[in-house]
Amino acid sequence: MNKLNIDLYYIPASPVDAEIKVKGSKFIAGVIPVKSKNEAEQAYNEIKKKNYDATHNCFAYRIDANIFRYSDDGEPNGTAGKPILQMIDSKNLSETLCVVTRYFGGTKLGTGGLIRAYSDAAKEALGKVKILNKVRSKKIRLLLNYDLENNVRNLLNSYQGRIDSSDYTDHIEMDLLIPESKTIKFKDEIIELSNNTIKIKFL
Repeated sequence: MNKLNIDLYYIPASPVDAEIKVKGSKFIAGVIPVKSKNEAEQAYNEIKKKNYDATHNCFAYRIDANIFRYSDDGEPNGTAGKPILQMIDSKNLSETLCVVTRYFGGTKLGTGGLIRAYSDAAKEALGKVKILNKVRSKKIRLLLNYDLENNVRNLLNSYQGRIDSSDYTDHIEMDLLIPESKTIKFKDEIIELSNNTIKIKFL
């Protein structure tokens, strides 16, 4: 496998939390693995409901390069959500939600103080995260005859793909997970391998 695997990305293995105190205010940071925007929003709403008595529940999440969001939840613009997102990005994490809940302690921190506090709280929690490697994959369904099964399996192994499910009747139906960057080349090789007799469908 190439040293640079463009299909590889990193996610939190499990939820973690951490707490810091700054001039009387308590900042509780939680990191949660989430697979989608909807899952991130739902998890945040549950935390906000649980911490209904908090002064602020600020958050950021990044699902992938294009799907992310952050919120200051009433703190001055740019002092909470964006710094939290920057901490997530500094760890190169995807599918990650970080919520920092603040209980006001009576002393205003100012813009710079808030940015530092939210950054430090997020950093503290993210520092505890155990990281999992994941591979961006596309699902492909193949319909093939039995005599081609071994050839398909060998090709699949050479692409570091895996079988997601299979069904054996008068033919074989396989759902395969192929590293995203290799799907087109894999399809071309399947066509060549079978003289275009294998039916291919991208799911």
